[in-house]
Parts: sequence; C-alpha cells; structure tokens
Amino acid sequence: MVRPFLSLLVAAVATVTGFALSWIGASTHAALVARLEPDPVGLALGIVGALVLGIAALSVAIHWVGALVVGAIHGLLGLLALVVPFGNPFAGGIFSPVFQITRMLSKVDPALGDGATMFYFSGTALVVGAFLIGAALGIRSRRLAGPSGAKAVAVSSSLSAGTLLGASALLLIAGGTFAQQIFQLLRYDAVSASIAVVAGVFAGLAGLMLRWSSIGVILPATVVFVAGVVLFAGLLPLPPSFPGRLPAAYGLVMVAGATFLGSAIGGVVRGRPEAVVDPDALSPPVAL
Repeated sequence: MVRPFLSLLVAAVATVTGFALSWIGASTHAALVARLEPDPVGLALGIVGALVLGIAALSVAIHWVGALVVGAIHGLLGLLALVVPFGNPFAGGIFSPVFQITRMLSKVDPALGDGATMFYFSGTALVVGAFLIGAALGIRSRRLAGPSGAKAVAVSSSLSAGTLLGASALLLIAGGTFAQQIFQLLRYDAVSASIAVVAGVFAGLAGLMLRWSSIGVILPATVVFVAGVVLFAGLLPLPPSFPGRLPAAYGLVMVAGATFLGSAIGGVVRGRPEAVVDPDALSPPVAL
C-alpha cells in the first residue's frame, strides 16, 4: 500500500505545482509577447512548470496508480471541455462545469485562470490525460506479463512513435483551431472538437504501447518536448493564419511533450526488461 499512496502523492503535488507555474508563466509570457515585450520570467516559469508536470508523469516509476488517477481527472475534464459548449443557453450554449472551474481560478489569479482555460479548451488536457491512463495501464500490464519478444517491441515502438507524433500534430492544429474559434470568434466548432478527441485517442494508444516498449516513446516524446519549447520561446516564427498559434504561445505542446517523456522514462525505470534475448525463454518447459 505504500507505493500506490506515494505515487498518488507525488503525482498530485507535482501536478498542482506544475500547473500553477506553467499556467501563470505561459499566460504572462503570451500576453507580453503579443505586445512584443520580452518576458524571461514568464518563459522560465512556463518551462519549469512543464518539467514539474513531467515529474508527475514520472511517478509511474513508483507505481501506476498515481498516473492513472491524475490522468483520469485530466481526461474527463478535457473531454467535457470539448463536447460541452459553454455560453448563453438561448444561443446554443449550455452549462459547462469546466468553464466554471476555470473562472473560479481566475478569481484567484487572472493568469492562472487564463492558462487553465487554454489547457482544457485546446484539447491538451484530454491528450495528456488519455496518455497517462494508457501509460499506467500499459506499464502495469508489462510488469504482470513479463518481457515480450523482440519483434513485438520493434512493432510497438514504431506504432507508438507514429501515434504520439500524430496526436501532437492534431493537438497543435485541431486544438488550436477549436480554441481560436471558441475564444476569438465565440463559435463552437464541432469539427475541430471531434478531431481533438481523435488526438486524445491516439495519445491513449501511444500510452498503451508502453506495455511492450518505453524506448519507442522516448525519442518522439523528446522531439515533441523540444519542439514545444522552441514554439513557446518564439524561436520559430509562425504565420498569423496558423491555427496552432495559441497552443504554441501557451506552451501546451511543451507540456504534452514533458508528460510523454516523463511517462516513458518512468516506464524504463519501473518496467521489466522489454525483450528477451532467447526466444525459447518464453516457452514453457516440456515434461520428459
């Protein structure tokens, strides 16, 4: 019972701390960058917050329960944010519990509320939550079942890389489009919301692939994290018409990448060897 409780404690504390840092830092950074003012403090807070969220994902190295619980909360709230349009009930909007939660955070700190709103209503919460759920279940399954064959590891590594990169691309484009439509044009876009949900499905599948290999997730996760840092820091100028400007400016790709990377590293630490050297080692002994 000690390991599950400790993993839940680490995941919860790191999640709350990481979100506070990343949301405040990202909101402040995005606001000042829009006015063409440098903001090294907000930039640093956003990056540190993302790394702390990576530690929350790394809690799978202790036990899978912490990541599963935190991921379920992210995933549920993220899904509600995408499928429940908020606004005036007479104009097609209905009560959105996620929007009410983010408005409550705005009363504590406007930057905190803005960062939370963008996190949930861009599909990032669903992608992060689905991946954590898949990773927790995948790593648990590997520990129960033992190592797989080398071919299974190779195939799962390729599939996890493809689905993880696909989920990140859909998050950037579809999630950015949904956030842009709902916050700038005040219009609910069911198409981009549906595609963002597909991104969550891809992320969950990539997490489940940790059942066979963690190594296959580390490389694409590193690519996503580095790309997220570059986009967040503004080192890669984006055209004004690019739909992913909001997720990039708020460091959401970076947050997703840190979560992917933390879970993959935790799977290496916690998981058993991924492949056996001798194929006969998996065969049951034959009675003579």
